[in-house]
Amino acid sequence: MKKLAAVSVSALLFALLVVVVATPASAQGYFEKATCGVSDSSLGPGDTVTVTGDNWQAGSTVTFTLQPEGINLGSTTVGANGSFSVDLTIPDSVGAGSHTIVCSGIDVKGNDVNRGTTIQVLGGAVGGGGTAFTGQSFNIPLWIVLIVGLFAVGMVLVLVGRRRKQRVGAGS
Repeated sequence: MKKLAAVSVSALLFALLVVVVATPASAQGYFEKATCGVSDSSLGPGDTVTVTGDNWQAGSTVTFTLQPEGINLGSTTVGANGSFSVDLTIPDSVGAGSHTIVCSGIDVKGNDVNRGTTIQVLGGAVGGGGTAFTGQSFNIPLWIVLIVGLFAVGMVLVLVGRRRKQRVGAGS
């Protein structure tokens, strides 16, 4: 009985401690950071991509820059809900490789913010050198190779088993 009372008192004190410690944290309010994302992260020169964002200051302007080139891709006005969605075109002059679309504007707290999202530009601008790929890519997933291999091993084992039965039957 004394153990049960001690456990109950301990549980009550622990619950009280959790409530006291957690209350100031929840009273501070929750602040989401401004976001910047793309509909597709693999693009070619001339392709259009949808850039979206949340938690920006309503009515403010967000500007889009392609880095490392520093190409201005345009701007948009943030909606009343703090979100935006805009279609941007990757310039034909952009070379192949990793690039970042940077969203620059003001977050919901009034701070200047730069958020970037990485994209891969495939192909790139003409004149980059190299040879054109004219063949066919032969990519077989590993799991298909394993299934075919296991099937072949099973067939070999069945054939070996049948030959052994034939030898045993002929030897009797």
